[in-house]
Parts: sequence; structure tokens; C-alpha cells
Amino acid sequence: MEDRPEETGGEMQTHRRWAMKRILSILFAVCMTAAVSCSQSKKPAEVKENYQPGPKLAGPKKRVGIFAFKNKSRYGQDRLTQAAVDILYSELEKSGLFELYERADLAELEKEFDLIESGKVNATSAAEPGKLVGVQAVIIGSITQFGLMEQGKDYGAIKKKVEIAEATVDVRVVDVTTGKIITADSGTGRVEQETGTAFGFGSKASYDETMADKALRAAMDKFIDNLVRRLEEMPWEGKVADVDIKDGEEVLYINAGRKSGMPLGARLAVYKVTGKITDPDTGQFLGYKTARIGEAEVFDFAGEDVSLARMEAGEGGAKKGDFVQLVKDAGKQ
Repeated sequence: MEDRPEETGGEMQTHRRWAMKRILSILFAVCMTAAVSCSQSKKPAEVKENYQPGPKLAGPKKRVGIFAFKNKSRYGQDRLTQAAVDILYSELEKSGLFELYERADLAELEKEFDLIESGKVNATSAAEPGKLVGVQAVIIGSITQFGLMEQGKDYGAIKKKVEIAEATVDVRVVDVTTGKIITADSGTGRVEQETGTAFGFGSKASYDETMADKALRAAMDKFIDNLVRRLEEMPWEGKVADVDIKDGEEVLYINAGRKSGMPLGARLAVYKVTGKITDPDTGQFLGYKTARIGEAEVFDFAGEDVSLARMEAGEGGAKKGDFVQLVKDAGKQ
């Protein structure tokens, strides 16, 4: 075997420089790959699909109003409150159980509730504006806390930035007729996302505003199922919009039709209001005195929002403003 000639000092230095360049090139490629991966991948928020629809609705949808949320935090006033309303509307809409009304439809009712909460008017008057849109319940919400944080992590050549959004949302469901709180709940949501840089390259993007929506959705995820369940438990109520006599029969026009899912053949218990019930000490409105007139059966529709029901049993004599319940719910409060 022939001996290899010994390398000179200059040749050894050349080889060392060449080897060092190769090592640095490999390290640079690895770091750049990591940086691109960090900058492109953002940890998604763990937000599940909230309400899972149950059995098909067997009766008409309940009319529910959503007031504009109040923002008690110090961040993004209008945008944050509108996002909260949009998310809640979307989740309730998925259930298919409700006819939903927003701020434009509820302006007078919302104004009345604001006056009640400020103590300027008595809760007794809260029932009157509710008749304008026929809603059974309203949802009053507030963003009580919202925060943005940023944390940095340094791994030498690779630096990471973690952006964090956290929100707390409170809600109350209020019976429009009595002003009583049906349920109250609260939820806190937190989301994070990471970006990274290497050797000064990579993402240095500013705060992603979609994180606010994700944090709000994560907060509402804590209570949306319970909210839907409590609204479902309320007995459906409708109103007699008009009364007519056809072929000697008393026909009621009910303020719920195809749009609300009123089924043909539905049996309704019809009640007239005979007076108001108030607390003897506070004067607070507690409900109505009622008397059952009889029963009616839905046999036709007049447009999307009105159904026709024929009085079949009882004394009759229904009039505009009387209210109806599904017979299976009759007497429930």
C-alpha cells in the first residue's frame, strides 16, 4: 500500500475552512427550515363545535332576542361587542330551535331594560315593550375581561413569540314578561399562537385580530350548551293576533307560522289575561292572572308568520292579545 503524501499546513487550513463552511451551511438550512415551519404554523385554538343539535323540533320555535353586549374591558369596544353577538347568534342558530332577533328589532325593549337596571323605572313596565316583537326571552351579555399578552422564547438561533388572548363573558337570560332571570352563566376562554424567527428571518407579524374572536368563542363554549338547554325548557307561548268567525266557527290567527316551524294539527291551549300579579311589598310585576278559554287546532297558514287555528272545545270568546301554549306544555311556567 502506498503511503499518502503528508498535507502541508496551507492545505490543512483549506480543508478546515471547507469543512466549517459545509457545517455552517447545513446548520443554516436546518434553522431556516425550522423558522419557516414556525412562522407558517400557528397553534390553532382548541375550540370545538359547540351545540350539537338534538331531535328534530316538535313544535314552533321560541322567539329569543339578543341585546348588544356591553364591553367592560378596556379593549376594542365596538368590534369586540359585535363579534360576541355574532358568535352567540351563530351558535344559537345552529340549534334550529329559535327565531332570533337582534338589536335593530329590540331597540325599544333594550332601552326599557337599561332603564330598569339603572333604577329609573319599575320592572312592571318591562312586559309592555316585549309585546312589540313578541319575544319570550332576551339574552343580556357582557365582556367582563379581555386581555392580550405576548411572551418571547429564545432558543439561540431560533426565537419564538407566543401571542395570548383571554376573554371572560357573562350572560343572563331574562323572561320578557316577568323580568325574571331564567339563567345566568359565565365562561373564560384562552387561546395561543406561536410565530418564530431564525437568524433574523421569519414572521414578526403584529397581533392577529382573529384571536379575539377565538377567545370569545372559547369563552362561550363553556356555557352555550347550558344556555340552549335552559331556553329549550321554557314552554313555548304565542299570541292571538286576530279572531274571525268562518262558517259559524271561531278561527284564531296565531303569531307563529311556517317560518317558526308551527306544525299543522298542533293543539293549542288558549288563555285570556284577567289581571296582573304584583309583589305586595315591592310592587314588582310577577306575572299574569289567567283563565283557560279552551283548545284550538292549527289547520292552515296565512303567510310565513301566521297560522290559523279552529276553536274546538271550551267556552270560546277569544280575542286579540290572548295567549296560547302547546297543549303538552299547558300550565307550565
